Amino acid sequence: MVQIFIDKQAYEVSEGQNLLQACLSLKLNLPYFCWHPAMGSVGACRQCAVTQYKDEADTRGKMIVACMTPVEEGMRVSLNGPDETHFREQVIAALMTHHPHDCPVCAEGGECHLQDMTVMTGHYARQFKGRKTSFNNQYLGPLIKHEMNRCITCFRCVRFYRDYAGGDDLSAQASKNHLYFGRQSDGVLESEFAGNLVEVCPTGVFTDKPFGDHYSRKWDMQAAPSICQHCSVGCNISLSERYGSVRRATNRFDAHLNGYFLCDRGRYGFDFVNSPARCQQIRLRGKPARWQDEQLQDMLGSSGRWIGVGSSHASLEDNFALQQLVGAENFCPGLDDAQPALMKLHGEILQQYPMASLAEMEQADAVLILGEDINRSAPRMALAVRQALLNKARDKVESLKVPRWQDAAVRQVLPDNPVPLIWFGYGESELQSRALVQCLCDDQEAARQGFLLAGLLSEEAPVPQTGQASQQSSQAAEILKNARNPLLIGGWSAGNPALLAALANIRKALGDKARLAIAAPEMNSVGLSLLIQSGYLTQGAVKEALEQEPVNLLVLDHQSQASQSVLTLLVKKARQTVRLGLLEQEGSQDALLPVAAFSECSGSAINYQGRVQSWQPASKMTGDCMPGWQWLVHLARMQQRPLADVEDLGQLRHKLAQCHGQLGDVWRTDPHQPAVAQQPPRYSGRTAMLANQTVHEPKPYQEPQAPYRQSMEGVDTRKCPTRPMPYSWWPGWNSNQSVHKFQDEYRGPALPGQTRSVAFAHFESSCWFKWRPQWSDREQVGYRILPLKQIFGSDGLSLKAPAIEELHERAQLWMTPQLADKLGMQAGQWVQCDDQPLWMQAGLSEQVPEGCLLAYVPADEALPVTSCERFAVADLQQAEAIEQQHQGRMEGVRERRQTRQSWLLHQDEFIPIRFVEGLN
Repeated sequence: MVQIFIDKQAYEVSEGQNLLQACLSLKLNLPYFCWHPAMGSVGACRQCAVTQYKDEADTRGKMIVACMTPVEEGMRVSLNGPDETHFREQVIAALMTHHPHDCPVCAEGGECHLQDMTVMTGHYARQFKGRKTSFNNQYLGPLIKHEMNRCITCFRCVRFYRDYAGGDDLSAQASKNHLYFGRQSDGVLESEFAGNLVEVCPTGVFTDKPFGDHYSRKWDMQAAPSICQHCSVGCNISLSERYGSVRRATNRFDAHLNGYFLCDRGRYGFDFVNSPARCQQIRLRGKPARWQDEQLQDMLGSSGRWIGVGSSHASLEDNFALQQLVGAENFCPGLDDAQPALMKLHGEILQQYPMASLAEMEQADAVLILGEDINRSAPRMALAVRQALLNKARDKVESLKVPRWQDAAVRQVLPDNPVPLIWFGYGESELQSRALVQCLCDDQEAARQGFLLAGLLSEEAPVPQTGQASQQSSQAAEILKNARNPLLIGGWSAGNPALLAALANIRKALGDKARLAIAAPEMNSVGLSLLIQSGYLTQGAVKEALEQEPVNLLVLDHQSQASQSVLTLLVKKARQTVRLGLLEQEGSQDALLPVAAFSECSGSAINYQGRVQSWQPASKMTGDCMPGWQWLVHLARMQQRPLADVEDLGQLRHKLAQCHGQLGDVWRTDPHQPAVAQQPPRYSGRTAMLANQTVHEPKPYQEPQAPYRQSMEGVDTRKCPTRPMPYSWWPGWNSNQSVHKFQDEYRGPALPGQTRSVAFAHFESSCWFKWRPQWSDREQVGYRILPLKQIFGSDGLSLKAPAIEELHERAQLWMTPQLADKLGMQAGQWVQCDDQPLWMQAGLSEQVPEGCLLAYVPADEALPVTSCERFAVADLQQAEAIEQQHQGRMEGVRERRQTRQSWLLHQDEFIPIRFVEGLN
């Protein structure tokens, strides 16, 4: 710590910070534009100018830029003197000369950083009388709207897009007053992190296009802390609601996970909750029904054996309630053939090793990625790895007595100081192109090389009897041995448990200096692994049961790709099927009970680290919708089962904690501590929103034992640091930059402790995983088909969001150019594999292992084969029909976007169990 003096007041600040960062950590108001806590300093805007004095006797001082100046012992500066105040006012006056001053019609109005800083500097009148420079805006895709006339040339957009996220199709063009930030020509932004431009830009140059379709001001919306539902990272988000419909998702800062940024799937994929395909009404054999209908009551209360099929897209509470209702011996987790082994192994590894958070990944000085394309399966994890690749450059500039937050210096020395990235796998990706050591291989060979790599690192590690370590494995062993903080990354995408076992062995061989991360496919995949520790039914066991006796199926369906494949196979053989559904699906049930979306009820999930995270409702439920656990409680009462005594979510969580003791502290709240206010004070302007309908204002929606209150009443979030921040707002800081007001130190070097419970207890000792015979080469006929993921399309829920659906690509089959020449195929042709009905577009790539094909299949399609002998190429007429079908689908997507209606709020009050009509 060092002592500095600001306006003659002494403060203690952390050594190594820049002055702007130190001032913001002290909660002082100092305006800025170009600086961002995650991207370092470049000093482009000069808005954070202050006066520095040599000593107490110095009365004149000199003007400095705070973001480019390190704090020093005894430093004396002035923030509010007349010189620096006038200078900052003139700077923003110059920046505003060509701004259109269109705040009333700008989508950033009310949460604009430019507005905040303009008010803070005292600039209030236009001084430029000439003709303003104007630009033509670009089409940047269905996610981002472009309004270049609002730009103040802070360079944040290109610094994030190119330097931080690795995109190469957006840049600064022209010069002087004609500086233009955009693409070379109109087109969809290619980066999967393009949506962050909306929050990174301090003005309204880049705005949220889907949000603009049903726009509301920030103070008119109700926000709720939530969790992203589209991968296992579990990024923290805020959902904003207006008139009963969810309008947008924004980043909610979490020091250990998402930090300041989200991927586009997480930012825009929430819109499935507004889909016209949402289940809203009880259905009986495809027709609308009411709860008291006799046929429905007879079906739900029928005796006989009930088998429950869970979902890794459903909450921990819903899956637990289903397991309790049918019994562990009748609970199937709803996975495909490969996933149970992966799930079990992931749980075993979590019991032996803690997994790295994204913030810890950013500290790595060597990275190994084994058989997983995290750019697509866990994109936020890939963004963290990108930042780790700068660490040696940061260390280098520090050795030259330059602060590591000097971004230009770091970029200058980066080419000569790379962090080694080791990549074993297949397919093309941004990280693969940056790898120092690359080994192109399928998942089986990647796993074998992983075991052999562990053997090179430790003589005790078991190795396969076949195969030998490649040159790349030997290079990797040397790199990992010499690294101080090596990072090991794998995942489930290839469907091969051997990859996970190999990573665990490498982790054991390296010892505690290494960090490990395994990406699961869906939001609650790891949560299911906790529930099935006491036993479960495999898919094969369910098939046998259906063939041997009449069985009723109770399906918790949330559009998980794995659960859809299970459902298709099992429904036809079941005596009757009751589906607790989120989205409409033809012919998949005898009875349908509509389930509330994650935006309408509380729930929890366990992320890839094994950490439990909960979310709060942003809007009320509509129609007959209820949380899945409430439907299951009603069924338990009808069938007189043990779950019938549950009255509210708190009691269900208490039962869950009794069965799994490590969850005991997750939801425990102090009964003497009032709930945290979920809304900021300026939310008061929203209280008249129903004045045209009624003078009686509905009471805020509130759950029993909930840690948040959906109103302005309650404890300030700063007084409850262990609870996630529900909103981002502070007087004078209306944009998301206000997050620094809620932190002890703005982007400090030391990470705060992770307060959420870990669902898997760590043992003191770990074990080696042995190579299993079933992991050896399997006999195959023809070409082996390896799975390929995409950022848009591989997740079933986000695919129901119109903006994401518009971006997702059609099914693809990738092969090497040599194989294409041999087969007489060309890129772009439509092909079929072994007479399967799915048409895939052929693509050519050198990153395909020999004897293999790479297949990307959207979540709403299926390719049941894993190898291929014969290919069928579409003729001209067939290709035209496929293209017309695609164009028709795209027109349907655009029509749904244009005709989508906002849902109205229900004004009924919350009761512990929400009963539908006639249910008592």
